[in-house]
This record gives sequence, C-alpha cells and structure tokens, in this order.
Amino acid sequence: MRLPSKPVWLLIGVHSLCLSLGYWFMYQLVVSFTDHQAAQEAWTELAAGSGPLAECARTWDFSNTETDLSTSTPFRDAVRRLPRASQVGLMLVNSQGRVMQPLSELASNDWRRGDVVGWQTEHNRDRVQGYQCGRLTIPAGNRVAVSYPVESQNAYLVIYDSQPLAPGWRKGLLGSLPLAAGIAVLWTWILTSVATYLLTTRLSTEASDRKAQSEFDALRSAQDLLRTRDAVIFGLAKLAESRDPETGHHLERISLYSTRLATAMRSLPKFHRQVTPGFIRLLGISSVLHDIGKVGLEDTVLLKPGRLNAEERKKMQEHTLVAGACLKEIEQRLGESNFLQTAREIALHHHERWDGNGYPSGLSGDNIPLAARIVTIADVYDALSSKRVYKDAFPHEECVRLIREGSGTQFDPELVEVFLSIEADFAGIARKFGSGAPDRVPAGPASTLPGRFMSPKQETILLDVVGGSKGSLETSGRSSSVA
Repeated sequence: MRLPSKPVWLLIGVHSLCLSLGYWFMYQLVVSFTDHQAAQEAWTELAAGSGPLAECARTWDFSNTETDLSTSTPFRDAVRRLPRASQVGLMLVNSQGRVMQPLSELASNDWRRGDVVGWQTEHNRDRVQGYQCGRLTIPAGNRVAVSYPVESQNAYLVIYDSQPLAPGWRKGLLGSLPLAAGIAVLWTWILTSVATYLLTTRLSTEASDRKAQSEFDALRSAQDLLRTRDAVIFGLAKLAESRDPETGHHLERISLYSTRLATAMRSLPKFHRQVTPGFIRLLGISSVLHDIGKVGLEDTVLLKPGRLNAEERKKMQEHTLVAGACLKEIEQRLGESNFLQTAREIALHHHERWDGNGYPSGLSGDNIPLAARIVTIADVYDALSSKRVYKDAFPHEECVRLIREGSGTQFDPELVEVFLSIEADFAGIARKFGSGAPDRVPAGPASTLPGRFMSPKQETILLDVVGGSKGSLETSGRSSSVA
C-alpha cells in the first residue's frame, strides 16, 4: 500500500485540528452549562430560607450603630433555619458596595467594615420577593450570592455560599471530560484519517485513471491523425509516382534509404544534435514528397527514353519549384509545421549540388538543407540502381563508385563517408523492394556497362537522371558535356 501524499496528510491534519477545536469548544460549553446549573441550584437553595433574614434586616433599627444585627434573636433563629447555615456568609453592604457590617463569622473572616465588595449581578431571580442573584468576589474566589434590598438604610443584605461551586456530580463530570474528549479525538482522528486516506486514494486513483485514459485517447487520436496524414501523403506521392509505372517501390526505397543514412549520421558529433529521432521520423515521411512536382510534367518530358534537350531539361527542373510552391501554400494555410517545412526543403532542394552547380537555387555546401542533402544521395542511388524507360539498372558496386566519385562535387563529403560505411544496407533495401540492381557488375561488352564502361550517350543520360550539372563529367578520359 503506497503512503498518502503530502496533501492527504495536510487534509488529515487540518481535519484533526478542527475536531480538536470542536471538542475544546464542546468542553467549554459543558463547563459553562454545568457551572450555570450549579449556580442555579445554589441560588435556589440560598433564597429558599433567606426570606426571614431579609425581613429582619428590613425591620431592624440601625440608628444605634453599636448594636449588631447578628445578636438579634429573631435574626439568629432565621440564620439557623438556612440550609447549610455553617457555610453561609452574611453581611450588610451599602449602595456604594462597601461593607457596613459583617453578620456572620464567615463574613467576619472575609470582610471588614469599609471593604469594597466585588459584585456581579447575574439576573433578577424573583421580582416579587425582590432579591437578586449574582456572584461575589472574595479572597478565595467567586461565590454565588443573593442580595435583598434594605430600603431604610439604602443598603443590601448579601447572603453568599462560602463554598465554591463544585458539587460531586459536577466534579466528576468535568474531571472525566478531558479524558473522554481525548479518547474521542483519538478515535475520531483514526477513523477520519482512514476514511480520508481511502477516499482520497480512491479519488486519486480514479483521477489518475481518467488522466491516463484521457492521455491514451489523446495519444491514440494523435496517432490516428498521424497515420491518416501519412496515408494521405503517401497516397499523393503515389499518385505522382504513377506517372512513371517503371519506378516500382521508389517511394518506399527513398524513405528507407534516407532514414537509414540519417540514423548512421547520429554517430557523428557534428550531426548528433540535429539528427534526432524526431528528425529521422520526419525525414522518413517527408522524403516521399520529393518528386511530387512531377505531376505537372508532360509525358513527353517525364517518359522520354532518350536525352532531354535544353528546353525539356528546363521543364524537368521546374518540378522542384512546383513542389516547393505547392507545399509552401499548404504550410501557409495550416500554419507552421516541421513536417511541411522539411518536405518543402527536400522537394525544393534535393537537386542542389555541394559545389553549387545544382538547381533551382544554386545553393552550395551547408547552405543546402541537411534533409535535402540526405535525400539527394538516396534519390541518386535509387535512380542509378533502378530500371527506367531510358536505362537499365546499374549494379550496386557501380552505384557506390559513382556516389564516391561525386563526393565534394555533387554530394556532401561527410554524408558520402557515412553512406560508404553502410552501403551494404542500401543493397539489402534495393533487393527487398525490387529496384532491379544486380549485386555485381555482370560480364559483357564494355560498351554496354555503366561508369567507365559507358558510352558518351549513356553518360549524358545518366547525368540527366541524377540531376545534371553545369560542368562536365570526366570518365575514362572521355568528356561528356552536360547542360
């Protein structure tokens, strides 16, 4: 069972504090209630037998100040009839709250003539009898008391209980309350903590499940959208490829060549930060759109079996501009997208050359986007190793030789080095997806073989296939001028 998190402990602590405050408040209410009940009992008891005393005080002649009311026989008889007479204090207090005369031994011990009495009236207990209930402050503490007015002397007869308000039942009740409250707090804390933990754990689990399900649904929706996007893209690319039925699985091979080359590039420190797994995934799907601009080419140009003239070559080269403009318009409508940006860079610049003699922009070196430089090698290898309407498939060894010789002129030399380290993987992809490239150079007349075995016309056709240049290609002492 995993432990509760910090918010759960905080919730339990706050709940426990509230419970403790509630029990403390309850204790104070019980103390106040029992104190009030005890005071009511004491007031009732004092008032029950104090009527005769009040009557004696009202009729007593106070003109002789040497005479003590407590020596009056009627007064003493009335005192004896008081409940718990030995615990009752009696005194006469003037309207200014000063003691005029202690009337009992207890009062004599507590007060002297002229002392100021601390009196707090609680309420008028009985207006008919005219006494007031209150509390009297003596050195030993607060005591319940009743007072009767003595109008003739402008004074009051005060009768108070010298014992504190602590009957046995009240002592027992108040004594047991802290223990009972502590046990109740502990028990309630345990129950509420367990209940809070179970409830919050369940809610947390449900929330986590809902979040996980939501994330799963979002991920599945995103994956569905990506699959749909990739399917539509591949379908569009296939539509463009259908113009040339002899290319076979050209798009699949380009995607695999590009991603394999990019994956091998990650071992180079120069490319490790840029060639991320995300970059490789984008490259794999974006590369299939590299020739989408060919949908705008005429069949007489696209499917011509011989060498293209200058006008036809110009039209052929325009397919990069058509693709770039199309993808840029899509990007403007949909907003910025890494995928569309990568696809546009590839489609627009995969016929650029490292030496700057490519098209359409004549970019050179690192100015050519990395994705386009990668697809350039993949596209040229596939063009060389595949059978087309204007040529047969070249053997793998000859394809590798031509790409090696193009290092530093047509291709990025660092990418060529990476290609040469994995060229066997390219041959395997070509075999699996049927590009038609033989593994070795077959025996036969030299005039029919590529590279140094090609005729000048074949060399010119090859350069038309792989992008052409504004220079010349030196092959076995022959020079074939290429526009």
